[in-house]
Amino acid sequence: MFSRSRFLSWLHLHPMLVLTVAAVAGILLSEWLTCRPGVGLAVATLLVWLLFWRRPTLWMALPGVLFSFVFLHALRLQDTFAHPVREHLLTQPEHKKTAAVRGLLYPWVDGAEMDPDAALCEVSQLRWGQAGDWKPVKAKIKVRLPEGIRLTAPGLYEIEGPLTLPGAPANPGQFDGVTYSLRMGCIAVSQARKVTLVKEDPLDLRYRLQEAAEASRQWITRQLTQGLENAQPHAGVILAMALGASDAAGEDIEDAFRDSGTLHVFAVSGLHVAMLAHIASFGLQWLGKQRMSVFLIVLVFAYAFITGWRPSAARAAFMTAFVLAAPLLNRKSQIANTLGAAALLLLVVDTHQLFLPGFQLSFVVLLSIVLVAAGLMEMIKPWCDLDPFLPPVLATRMQRYGVRGRTFAAALVCTSLAAWAGSLPFMIGHFQTVTPVALISNLVLVPASEICLLLSCLSLLLAATSWSWAVVAMNHLNATLASVMVTWASWFASLPGANQTLDLRFEKNPPAAEFHVLQLPYGGGASYLRSGGHHWLLDTGNENNWRYVLRPFLRHQGVDRLDGLVLSHADISHVGAVPWVMSAQKVPQIHTSVLEPWKPDPPFASLKKLSLQVAPDGPVWRRHGLQETIPLTSGEVMPVTARVLHPGTDDLHEKADDRGLVLLLQVGGFRILCLNDAGFITEKRLLERRTDLKCDLLVRHQHSADVSGLTELLLAARPQAIISSNDSYRPEEALPQRLRDFCLEQRLPLFDLEADGSIGIAFRESEATLKAFKNGRSLNLRPQGQGVAPP
Repeated sequence: MFSRSRFLSWLHLHPMLVLTVAAVAGILLSEWLTCRPGVGLAVATLLVWLLFWRRPTLWMALPGVLFSFVFLHALRLQDTFAHPVREHLLTQPEHKKTAAVRGLLYPWVDGAEMDPDAALCEVSQLRWGQAGDWKPVKAKIKVRLPEGIRLTAPGLYEIEGPLTLPGAPANPGQFDGVTYSLRMGCIAVSQARKVTLVKEDPLDLRYRLQEAAEASRQWITRQLTQGLENAQPHAGVILAMALGASDAAGEDIEDAFRDSGTLHVFAVSGLHVAMLAHIASFGLQWLGKQRMSVFLIVLVFAYAFITGWRPSAARAAFMTAFVLAAPLLNRKSQIANTLGAAALLLLVVDTHQLFLPGFQLSFVVLLSIVLVAAGLMEMIKPWCDLDPFLPPVLATRMQRYGVRGRTFAAALVCTSLAAWAGSLPFMIGHFQTVTPVALISNLVLVPASEICLLLSCLSLLLAATSWSWAVVAMNHLNATLASVMVTWASWFASLPGANQTLDLRFEKNPPAAEFHVLQLPYGGGASYLRSGGHHWLLDTGNENNWRYVLRPFLRHQGVDRLDGLVLSHADISHVGAVPWVMSAQKVPQIHTSVLEPWKPDPPFASLKKLSLQVAPDGPVWRRHGLQETIPLTSGEVMPVTARVLHPGTDDLHEKADDRGLVLLLQVGGFRILCLNDAGFITEKRLLERRTDLKCDLLVRHQHSADVSGLTELLLAARPQAIISSNDSYRPEEALPQRLRDFCLEQRLPLFDLEADGSIGIAFRESEATLKAFKNGRSLNLRPQGQGVAPP
């Protein structure tokens, strides 16, 4: 441990790191207090710097830096979260209003991939409505280009169409696109109906640089995939590691790297910038140290720009440049000090960077490596060195090679351990995930990724010399290595305890049971049920729903393993994600109706494909007929069962929605009627059978091609509240107006998943609380007969 004097001495040796801590404190203070960048704050900042001018020491600079960043972040908040355009849209219905804007248009680049259907507009003028006055405005907005329109020339454009705010997340744990967009400086989205070029500017340097970067990416893509037409997944891995084109490899491969704790080797990050500089340094020794440093600085910035100027790559380029520039300025490079200087510079440019997980992980992990890895290496140095009683000149070649090998292995282990320890608090805080397997997987996959990047560089050098046969051979070698890396990543991810999800909600009085009806787009459906320590999913949505809604939701809930699935019917929007859920959650039980899989369905239908992997009526897949009970939990404070009300063996309807399970959930003293996609046929059949439909809560989705929500059924069910899906942009999935009118007449609370977001129901002994995720709307219920509890 440091003594006080050694600690102060260390701080004086790393002043930029100390100043960065003050800057971070200032940004957090400004965020917490939501400061306004007024005259008072500016005067206070100037007075503090006057004190520093009278006594220029490190400790006197700290208050100046703190106040300066309070002021800087206040300005950034005013330009984003408190922007007048955003505040005006917040007062509008659906946060939308027709507007026309004028500004410079640039291609929309997401990572290393350009979106041809979108553009970034740096607005200079705005006009509300069709005939208002033009007002000067400074803002950045995302523009959704009209169909068939592409951005082909730089210049000043006029864009007309509805101006909206980015959509808020509809489910717990879902990616918060609103906050991310604002942190990146984009305040709104224009759904452009008309785009007009007012004045072309062929000399727009930024546009031309982006055009050159895209041309470079396309050339690199062609060269690295030459000869790999029949090995697309592995070619995609190469492109992901070299350019950050993660979509090229596919979601399954990306999942393997994520679950093994090595996603940073799968996509362009600061690690790749450092590896590229390391690789290039071996081939540029002949330039001399100073010229090589200048060349490497240019190279890392060019690489960061070609790969889309990702924040992680940009940060690494700045840090590498600081390290390489120190000898050119006759300065000794202190890594911790350099790290602080790079962070301080990036925060001056944009204080919002501090709140991005990538920024936090980049700097804290590197700082952890600097502070921890060196200490660990000192501890195991005796194991790496030669025998102290053996003079080095007498050491054999094998002994010297042994020292190098042990030193390399020790450095790799110490660096991996330090990086994992540094990232652990942020992985837990941001992603509720711990990946112990990363301690081992990084030892294998990080060196392999550097070899993969080396082979990519050699392939590009050979392509520049027009040796096509050598390029193809090098690409095939690289694809083989990529295949091995995918196998390793999948194996590491499959190990027991490879990654763990933590429940960080820390509720003082958690409910005995909870039920969440999730909001999924395009007619999808899925619900989550927990009672005690048992976790179930009722439907899974499709693959995209699993990746972007359900999986983040389960992570947010701290769910590592599901106890089972209940699948309603063979609709891809309801059960398309079953293979991915089973793989990720190791599901031991699947429950369906007795009619599934439907024999006439084609082989590629969701449940038909599942039957090829899991035998129906076996130990995993259990099928249930009419009035059978599925025991979801037992022995809990609040047991839960599901009774099948539909279909029976004679409900042989061709349309999947008409064969969908209708379940009556019994959660303690509460009854929940789950209609799924029931339509006219199903609802009439339930009424004809004189089924007891009485419930406290009715949950429904839309039939894709039939009338649903019959008044007779609603009167027979007599729910205290209704939860319904809705998609106002697709008439066949829209919530029926008849149902809205019925709820209005009966004064029956109606929760619209599209408007309210997912609905969570917390069950306690004699009360259930419904709460909407988007707007916080809530309702208290008591079991049927006791009525609705006061809110």
